[in-house]
Amino acid sequence: MLSTEYYFNKYFLQLSVFAFPWVGSEEIAKDIVQDAVIVLMGRQDLLQKGEPVIKSFLYSAVKNIAMNIKRRNVVFDRVRSQFNPDQPDDNDILDNLINAELIGALHRELNELPEGCQRICRLIYLDGMKYDEVAQELNVSVNTVKTQRMRAINLLKRKFLSLLLTFFTL
Repeated sequence: MLSTEYYFNKYFLQLSVFAFPWVGSEEIAKDIVQDAVIVLMGRQDLLQKGEPVIKSFLYSAVKNIAMNIKRRNVVFDRVRSQFNPDQPDDNDILDNLINAELIGALHRELNELPEGCQRICRLIYLDGMKYDEVAQELNVSVNTVKTQRMRAINLLKRKFLSLLLTFFTL
């Protein structure tokens, strides 16, 4: 009968690599392997059964321990976000700030468009109307709607491109 130390030394690297994708940390993966070997130490009945059974047990134990840790982390993150809903992380704050600025700039530029382009864009993009619905609403052809929409998009592209060029040359 081989000792648990033998199995630890033989399978440590493979089991650590096996655990890593679930936990994303080399140190935690190594700890998981150690925990699995400790569980094996308590299972003297398995030590009698031979290496294939023990190897299978170790892989199963590592998987179960890793998945439990991952599950706990998901629950912990969910609970933490519920207790701190007013404290979004920095990436969320930055994303929200950028989105707010972009939407504000888009609305300002939309207001600067010629009236026909502006009205068609509002109906299509803000009110969610289809081309034929806009055409019927404004009593114009569908082609006019498409043309005015493309004209508006091209004007907005030029305006935002010039803003980007100005921003990156500063």
